[in-house]
This record gives sequence, structure tokens and C-alpha cells, in this order.
Amino acid sequence: MRIRRFLVLCFVLTAVTPALVCAQDTRKVGITMAYPASFGVLWHTSSKMAIRPEIAFSGTSSETTSTVANQSISNEADGWGIGTGVSAIFYLRTYEHLRTYVSPRFSYTYGSSTSSIASTITGALPTSGTQTTKGIGGFGSFGAQYMLGDRFSVFGEVGFGVVHSTTDSSAVTAISASGNAWGTRAGVGVVFYP
Repeated sequence: MRIRRFLVLCFVLTAVTPALVCAQDTRKVGITMAYPASFGVLWHTSSKMAIRPEIAFSGTSSETTSTVANQSISNEADGWGIGTGVSAIFYLRTYEHLRTYVSPRFSYTYGSSTSSIASTITGALPTSGTQTTKGIGGFGSFGAQYMLGDRFSVFGEVGFGVVHSTTDSSAVTAISASGNAWGTRAGVGVVFYP
């Protein structure tokens, strides 16, 4: 009876061990850090495709003082921004530890800044205003990912994209503007698989 249990246990372990080893070799989720400055997640949905959502934050603060004919003008400005994007990665070929891919990418950015101007000039009133900027973009890239080890890889990509942005400003007079920008895009990053 004990021998039979032992043989069944050995058979089960023999059958399950290769599956466990393969599951450990193909890690599904990694943490990314990239330039332009962002961090996110790389999720391998299959052996041929991955999804990479990412997020970035920024902030600014400035103070400027100028003097004209013994009269001073000071300007204080503060701003912040957030950007998010998601890339779909379609792997093309694998050369040992190197994998090439193409990647469509969608991005959205939002920024807000406030400024206030004070002056000692006679008759000048202090002014303040707020400006918000929104941008929506689409990109296409070609890239490569190289596995440096079991838990670490690097990637780089180049591509082309278009961004549509709108700006709304409220100060003494309200201003609204929109426009398009296009150009090349490049990025590099690292992936850590926990």
C-alpha cells in the first residue's frame, strides 16, 4: 500500500515539475521604468502579444522679478501635469534573448498652471490666471527587448506620432486654442519581473 502511494506521488511530481518550471520561466507581469520619464506595467497576454500601460507626473514652480525705472513687476507661477499611455506590443521575431516588436500607442496628457502678477507701477492692478492643457496622441513604433537575465530586460523603440492639444486660459481675457503636432518619438526602458 505504501509503495503504491509512493509510486503515485512520484508519477504526479514527475508530471507536474516540467509544467512548474515552464511557468516560472515565462513571467507574465513586469514593472517598467522608461525614458521619457514614466513607469508602468508590462503584461504578457500571450507569447506573441503584451500590453504596457504607463503613467508620468510633473510639476513646476517659478518666481520672476524684474525692475523697470525703479518699478518692480513680480510673477509667480505653479503648475502640474499628468500623462498616461497604453501600448499594445506585437512580437515579430525572437533571436535567442532578443525579441523585436511593433507597437501602436495611445496617450493622454493633462496639465494645469496658475500665475499671478503683482506690480508697484502706479495704477497697475494685480492679475492672476489659470491655464489648462489637454493632449491626445497616437503613435506607431518599432522596438526590441533584450533579456539580460531571468528577471531583468531592457528595451528601446523608435517611431512616429501625432498629438492634438487644446489650451484654455482665463486671465484678464479668456483664450482658447487648439493645434496638432507631429514628429518622431524614441524611448528606452527597463523591465523588472518580480
